[in-house]
Amino acid sequence: MNNCTFTGYLVDDPILDDADGASCCTVKMITYEYRKNKRGEKKKVPTTITLQAWASGAETIAKLGRKGTKMTVYASARNETSQNDVVFRVNEFDFGCLDKE
Repeated sequence: MNNCTFTGYLVDDPILDDADGASCCTVKMITYEYRKNKRGEKKKVPTTITLQAWASGAETIAKLGRKGTKMTVYASARNETSQNDVVFRVNEFDFGCLDKE
């Protein structure tokens, strides 16, 4: 099985949907990789990935996550047949920081 770990920031506020009676949340996350160019200068390279969470995980992400929230997710890659894209199914997640409210 392909297991991936990503740490990044939510691109938009998560939206909770109902898919055949189960809660589903699809959200985009931006991650950054830092590389040095030929002159030795650091360059920040962004990558946007699509995450999909189900059931109680989807409800928690939709409740606590906001645009710009830092998250670490443990996910499995899945082929999205309708769009020919890869979607990462969230298995576990952790928020980097939450408001103290």
